[in-house]
Amino acid sequence: MPERLTMGAAKVDVTPPVGMSMAGYSGRKSPAIGTHLPLWARAFVCRQGSIRVALVVVDVVGFSGHTTDTIRTAVRERTGIATDGILIATTHTHSGPVTTRFRDDAPDPSYMGDLKERIVDAVIRASNDLKPVTIGFTQTREPRFHHNRRKDGQPIDSTLGLVRFSGEDGHAVAAWVNYGCHPTILTGKNLYWSPDFPGVVCNELEEAWGGTTAFFNGCLGDVGPYRPQQNFAEVNKIGGGLAGSVRELAADMKQTGVSGLDAQRLCCTCPLDTLPTDADLQEQLARSGPESYQAGWARDQLAMRAAGDAVPNTVRLEVQGFRIGDVFLACFPGQLFGSWGLELRRRWPDDRLLVVNQANAHAGYFPSKGAWDGGGYEVRSAFMFNSDLPAPMTWEAGQALVDAALALA
Repeated sequence: MPERLTMGAAKVDVTPPVGMSMAGYSGRKSPAIGTHLPLWARAFVCRQGSIRVALVVVDVVGFSGHTTDTIRTAVRERTGIATDGILIATTHTHSGPVTTRFRDDAPDPSYMGDLKERIVDAVIRASNDLKPVTIGFTQTREPRFHHNRRKDGQPIDSTLGLVRFSGEDGHAVAAWVNYGCHPTILTGKNLYWSPDFPGVVCNELEEAWGGTTAFFNGCLGDVGPYRPQQNFAEVNKIGGGLAGSVRELAADMKQTGVSGLDAQRLCCTCPLDTLPTDADLQEQLARSGPESYQAGWARDQLAMRAAGDAVPNTVRLEVQGFRIGDVFLACFPGQLFGSWGLELRRRWPDDRLLVVNQANAHAGYFPSKGAWDGGGYEVRSAFMFNSDLPAPMTWEAGQALVDAALALA
């Protein structure tokens, strides 16, 4: 008989002090003035035999690949968990601090150092509380709380997935909720720290079940919440409604003592669109407002070229996969459009799959072929706000990521 799978879970408050810059909206210039709900780093450590993995979800907008590498190194040095088995995902709330560069707005070094230590602390606490667990998995379609924010009626992945882990005494250890939707009920007018609706989902399920609940965001690239109101009441309404759907989903769930644990990473090269000339950059600078992120991007690109920096035409990205019991997590470094989630599920060998976005890097948007042809912010402009890429990734980048995940399967 294989050794039983064990798990530990912990969470640590990572809410910043007031007065720091907020991430998520380029037009929001004022700092945070208070807290709506705390932000958390939730950590889960699984072990079977000599294999250990650590999965972390943080209530922030995203991390650069460099920041993820720094956190992974600290976790590995303090716990001995191999880098291949460390996931650093984010919920992508737009009411958290700046944790990755957004053109002229950089993360606060002091907060980032403290955040790293708190994440490491959460992993250590989880690894010190391992216990044998049973696993339950279930999923359904839940279209009521999100929509295609680019064009209503276009395909999105409405899968609501749930994994629950319980100890031998039947008490809850952890729950993982998987659903694709931008946490943007609160707009740029909001100046309070908030995990948005994913925080309400986790809080309500932790109160109902005990243990630690994490929200793994799914294919959210072109997916936004239904938000008749943009306030805290709406956050509670949407988060509470989604938590209610999860509780209904769990009603008939059966849990078993399934063993199995593995983690792998695979890097793929993703193509960029046609590179702009210096004249193109000068034209972009001339037609954009001097304080706009588009102008800032053009200035940065010209400065890098003047310094002799190479201009890349591809970008290398990591896809990570976890097999935990009989459930697989396919983890992607950015925001896939919903149709990629649908394709991945169609081609996957079974239905026991969580599709995790914003995993290990805030790499940008991955549009479908149809969305690429249609242009728009996510396709043609967003990369200027949150990266130093000289051009956007083409639609083939999303295909490369999906194919890489299938190779891991």
